[in-house]
This record gives sequence, C-alpha cells and structure tokens, in this order.
Amino acid sequence: MKTTWAWLGDHLAVDFANTIKVVDNSTIELIGSVEEFHDWHEAEPADLPTVVLTSESLRDLRNLRDCALRLLHAACDDRTLPQADVATINEAIEIGGTLRLLGSAAGTSRLQSASEGGFDALAGLLAAAVVDLLAREDLANIAVCSAPSCGQFFHRARPNQMWCSPGCGNRARVDRHRHRRMDATGMARR
Repeated sequence: MKTTWAWLGDHLAVDFANTIKVVDNSTIELIGSVEEFHDWHEAEPADLPTVVLTSESLRDLRNLRDCALRLLHAACDDRTLPQADVATINEAIEIGGTLRLLGSAAGTSRLQSASEGGFDALAGLLAAAVVDLLAREDLANIAVCSAPSCGQFFHRARPNQMWCSPGCGNRARVDRHRHRRMDATGMARR
C-alpha cells in the first residue's frame, strides 16, 4: 500500500517526525525504503535539496528523524531534552552548513544549506527545522494526536485540541464509545 502523505504541509520538523505512524501500539516506518523516502521527498512542500539516498544514508536519515522524535516528545512532555539527541541535531546542522536567512517579508525567514546539496545539506536543513520548531514561542501548540492508531505530531488550532484531524477525533470517540459499551456489558454480566 502506497502512502499518500495527505498530512504534509505543517512545519518541516513536524512533517519529518511524522514519517512514522502508530498502529495498534506498534510503530510503522513510512520511509522504510529509499523509494518511500523519495515519495515523501517529492510530496513534501518544503524546498529540500535533491538527494539520491543509499541504504546507509537512509539509515542515517531515520536516525536523525528518531532524534527529532525524542526531542519533540520530550518538549511536548515538558521534559529535559536528551543531550545526545541535541548533539546529533547540532552536528547535522554544522556539517550541512545550514543558515537561517531573512525572508522577503517582515517576520519571515528560510533555511538554506551552504553545502552544494546532497545528504549533508538535506540532513542539515531537516535538523535546523527541528531546532526552529523547538525554539518557537508557540511550542506549546505542538501536540501528539491521542487517537488510536495515530500518534502523529500536529499544531493545535485551539488549546484543548486533542486530535490532529476530524478523522482521528471520530476514531477516538468511536473507540471510547466501544470501550464504554464493553465495560457496561461486562459489569451487567457480573
């Protein structure tokens, strides 16, 4: 089954972190092959350098993504950021020569790699996006969807938003209703 990447278009760090999905309490890798990465890269709206990945560089990219996941989870849970992951992200930015440049309008900016392209430039831009997101004042608006079989990061539109989409909200409500019915039925049998 081919992934459609329908949720892309959030902050680049969120899109990068969401290359995993949780289904039945198991993590599903959405960039498990070079081809799946290229599908994601093609669908991602952010301007990313073109790169031809090998199996080894894909492994390195997923390692960088896993660092981003741990950092985002720590930030969402208001925990101290794992220092090994901070070091990995910072190293990728330094190797990629990533810079933040002023955008064409006030209040805007863009990330650019000083490298000519390739894996280091891509990793540097993705790592810098993680730093950008974690340094934002509105970081409290980032949450993890609590719907069954999701676990994706999203930007809250309102403070009490628990799900990334209406579909996840419906799935969570149906699941909650099903559990209530099972509890009520189980209690009635006793």
